[in-house]
Amino acid sequence: MLLYIRNHPGTHLRQIKRDLDISMGVTQYHLSSLERSQQIIARRGGLYKRFYLALAFGEHQQEILDVLSQETERDLMLFLIQKPWATQKDLSEYARISPGTINWHMKRLIAAKLVSTKRAGQFVMYSITVDSDEIITLLRSYHPSTWEKWADRIANVVNELSNIEPEGEEKS
Repeated sequence: MLLYIRNHPGTHLRQIKRDLDISMGVTQYHLSSLERSQQIIARRGGLYKRFYLALAFGEHQQEILDVLSQETERDLMLFLIQKPWATQKDLSEYARISPGTINWHMKRLIAAKLVSTKRAGQFVMYSITVDSDEIITLLRSYHPSTWEKWADRIANVVNELSNIEPEGEEKS
């Protein structure tokens, strides 16, 4: 179980149980033993208690890993890396969820000090406050399937941008 937590930092009880295919009682027993021996630490975030190797990650990295473990908030942060200072409408259209739900997720990211806001007239705009390289490194290291999906999206965006010609110029 310790090896699993090392390879999947920020995972929660039910995910560990599912992935290792062991009973809830056995999972809880081992997690409790690892916590008592101070080999792992537990951190409650929202509805989940997430587990990390002791001394492997700082508080800041744990915050990022918590978000990377949650699909909607992870996708919103990755979208903000691609489009800094996106509006609530941009995020709502991208994620296909209501503006109210976007507001709820963004409040959580702001409280975690991972996102900041600024007003431009009637619009609220959001941007990442942490180094995007750190987010990408943690994503690549601990969420490789998500990294592959996003790497394909980023490659497509770069491809589309390289096919756009400056105004007044024609492709030859």
